[in-house]
Amino acid sequence: MPREPRRRGLPESMDIHIPLAQTVFGDRWALAGWTVQPNVLLVLGAGQQVGWVERGLGGLQDWVAVYEGYFLGDAATQEAALHATPQEAARTVHQAHLEGF
Repeated sequence: MPREPRRRGLPESMDIHIPLAQTVFGDRWALAGWTVQPNVLLVLGAGQQVGWVERGLGGLQDWVAVYEGYFLGDAATQEAALHATPQEAARTVHQAHLEGF
């Protein structure tokens, strides 16, 4: 189980804020994080943390999506889905949130 970003000793306030496409996500969805740890970004919906995306697991440069404390991916292989961008990984978190995983 991945470790929640806010429990990793990161600063309380976040200095990265990237709005997500309203046409895809709806209103008030964003990525937020810290310049001191740019490989972890929280996925926010209406200002509340819904999940997070993380890069570099297993030495890879791809991003993974985490929702409800679990990596999202292929249930049959038990492997996390890999994404080229944090926005793509955020879309996976968004979809899991909408479907109530």
